[in-house]
Amino acid sequence: MLCAPIVVFFILDVDQQIRFNYSLIVQIVAPVAAALCCYAAGNVLEKADAMRRALIFLGTGVLSWGIGAILFALYPLLNEGQETPYPWYSDVGYLLLVPLILVAFVIFKRNLHIQVPFFGKIGATIFFLIALGLAVQFNLSKLNDSDSLLSYIVTLSYTVGDPLLLGGTVIIASILSGGAAARPWWLILVGLIFYYLADLVYTYLVLQGQYATGNPIDIGWPLGFGFIAVAALMIRSMFKES
Repeated sequence: MLCAPIVVFFILDVDQQIRFNYSLIVQIVAPVAAALCCYAAGNVLEKADAMRRALIFLGTGVLSWGIGAILFALYPLLNEGQETPYPWYSDVGYLLLVPLILVAFVIFKRNLHIQVPFFGKIGATIFFLIALGLAVQFNLSKLNDSDSLLSYIVTLSYTVGDPLLLGGTVIIASILSGGAAARPWWLILVGLIFYYLADLVYTYLVLQGQYATGNPIDIGWPLGFGFIAVAALMIRSMFKES
């Protein structure tokens, strides 16, 4: 429901400033709400439960992205409408999502006590390499144009981060079964795929000079966080009933 107006506003050619403001609001509300759902789900579990730790890291990763979105939106408000610089503190929040979610994946995988199958390792490697190749192609000019070491490191982190997240997603998918307990984690993986695709298309559109906040692609991030929120609520419901 939150995502739909982003597309509707674009189709109806609503004023760009309205589209800009609404998209920023949704990009803040969605990850913060998803993080709160993850924390609420973890709260019903025992403190020693590995699933609780996985949910906390998952929620913190999503929350960090939301904090990045808040900082990104605040800069123009505090600086007379000036465009948020790159890199800036908002990039710290965006970048922290990947390592925190990968830690959640490691905890979740160890808790299952399941070895990653061969096809999972091969699939993860293939997807990682394809994603890395696209990321390098899209970010190469940005890397070459970096005017400082910090800018280069931040761009390089973005270039490597998404492929790592996609590879981790494939690995977790390879060890999940089709049972009810696995269903929420399938939704989490679907959410992360939406997130990855939004990042990929965003990077391409920026490269082409065709992106502005309020673009329909903005639906990808909040939609991905929405899947994570629903999955967390499912986990909370399952464990409360048990």
